[in-house]
Amino acid sequence: MRIAVYKDNLSTGRGADGAVRNFAAGLGERGHDVALMEKAKFFARVLDPGEGAGANDFDVIVATGSNEIVDMDMAGYFSRPHRAKVVLQLHLAPRGFFKWKHPLRNRRIRAAFDKPDAVQLLCSSYEPEFRRMASHPRIFIIGNNAPAINSQPSDPNQQSSTVNSYTILYPAATVNRVKNQKLLIRAFALVADEFPEWKVRLLGKDTTSYAESCRRLIARKGLASRIEIAGFTSSLVSEYSAAAFIAFPSTLEGFPLALLEAARFALPAVAQKDLPGVSDIIQDGETGIVADASTAAYAAALRSLMSDEALRRRLGENARRLCAERYSREQILDQWENLLAQLK
Repeated sequence: MRIAVYKDNLSTGRGADGAVRNFAAGLGERGHDVALMEKAKFFARVLDPGEGAGANDFDVIVATGSNEIVDMDMAGYFSRPHRAKVVLQLHLAPRGFFKWKHPLRNRRIRAAFDKPDAVQLLCSSYEPEFRRMASHPRIFIIGNNAPAINSQPSDPNQQSSTVNSYTILYPAATVNRVKNQKLLIRAFALVADEFPEWKVRLLGKDTTSYAESCRRLIARKGLASRIEIAGFTSSLVSEYSAAAFIAFPSTLEGFPLALLEAARFALPAVAQKDLPGVSDIIQDGETGIVADASTAAYAAALRSLMSDEALRRRLGENARRLCAERYSREQILDQWENLLAQLK
């Protein structure tokens, strides 16, 4: 099939950029004729190509977010008589695209969400939320494939160094309110005296005002020597290899790739119930622990893994197996092939 993948900006450095590039490359590997286009090229070739030009260039257009589908709607693409089939690809929970300060933009997004022929949601728990906004598109639940991380353990069954490690890792893109690092800090403070050998590493952009408030909180708790805001890292392999398990108290994600990254190293995770979509990846008590969002509940979840090496190993191995079974590159591309076949 001839497929256009539209992402308005591929140079932001966000996780969605890499996911879109990976997705487009995967479709190309499957034999499709794929054009990955940023805004200027997409407008010139598809949305405003001039009289008669480009009308039948593509069989399918994949709009990779709210900006992209609004662009298509505002350009009148959905009223064209010979348009391509359109798939909306969402890299966040649907609610994540709406900002209370931008009511006009919110109305445009809601209207545009109902225009495509199909929508890809990353997690099954997002479907009721999306249906309240749009009744028309067919919904397909397709996650992201488990990412490669520089290099993988040479043995796919290799465990992380959970036996000797006493590090809780939180791999995040940034230190901010949505990533919710303060819940982890406060929870760790409740158990720190019980486990004097344990430490916490917080990864991600650390120049935010929220990061500064996290540093002040760490100091007030007397944990400056045990909780490190480590900033960006060039080697996630070494970070995962040195961790006992990961904490993931985020409150909003699209599809938390860090959970799949950790699973490749047989690391379980402690997430919290306010994270949409977490149940698709973490099976509570099987591949990790899902805790209530209170400090006491999150501390109890940390304690259960910190005190039980056998539990960490069992949950970590289950997570590794789930990742391999559900989220391999081939499996995710097979699901996309099914979606495309149903659009013909």
